Amino acid sequence: MHRSIRLLLCLLPLAASLRAQEPLRLPAVPPTLTAPAERADYLVAHYWDHAGLDDPALADDPAFEQFFVDYLSVLPLAPQAGPAVAALFARADAHPDFLTRLSELADLYLDEAASPLRDEALHILFLGAEAASPRLTPDERERARILLRLAQLNRPGDEASDFAFADREGRTRRLAEFSAERILLFFNDPECVDCRRAKALLAASPVVRRWLATGRLALLSVCVEGPTPAWRAAAVPEGWTDGCDADGALSEGTLYYLKTMPTLLLLDAERRVVLKDAAVDAVERALGEAE
Repeated sequence: MHRSIRLLLCLLPLAASLRAQEPLRLPAVPPTLTAPAERADYLVAHYWDHAGLDDPALADDPAFEQFFVDYLSVLPLAPQAGPAVAALFARADAHPDFLTRLSELADLYLDEAASPLRDEALHILFLGAEAASPRLTPDERERARILLRLAQLNRPGDEASDFAFADREGRTRRLAEFSAERILLFFNDPECVDCRRAKALLAASPVVRRWLATGRLALLSVCVEGPTPAWRAAAVPEGWTDGCDADGALSEGTLYYLKTMPTLLLLDAERRVVLKDAAVDAVERALGEAE
């Protein structure tokens, strides 16, 4: 995180001399604000006050990208992050170059699977602001609306969408049939290298195996490509339920947003989402903490 930002968020008095270089300048947080959440809210609300958004050339400056990344690192600490993002887009409405650049950077850092700052909740804030921006083109707004709808599917705390799948015996079954303390959905393609790696990790995981052995966990693996030869030839680990998306419902994007393969979701006993787009180690940690 930017050195100035770390200091702005701490409880120690902020020296007035701490600023990013021109034209990107951080605001000084009033010393009367001492609570971390208050300081974070003030910082994100005033972060762009001295950012030089009237200079179109700044949008392509590498310093602007770093300034934006530092902003993203503070947003999760601010209870008023939503209004702050909306205000940023309203401020940038007079500068289409900045609007486009903000959208690009939000996609890059908040939505890319490899990004260490990946955060769907924050990305939803940016997509909402993009969808409402009158200065973006109709195509850009429609793109934001589509991505926003997809991102809002099966958010943590939501009841996971029910869906049908064909099991190994050709029977049609549904997620709603599953009952366990935790349910792990493993959407995959057996021909995908990352899917095979995740499958091997799950099959070998001691904590996953313990939960399966006691019946506390139901693990449903679904091939999203349908009844392919690779799916038919793949081995099924002990205790797993294995099926395929025979009618293509999962590929339509109305039930689940499967933007990467594999996609894992951990559900609770009421089939509410606990973890979305989770890595195998995140699933292991969640199960370990619940043992």
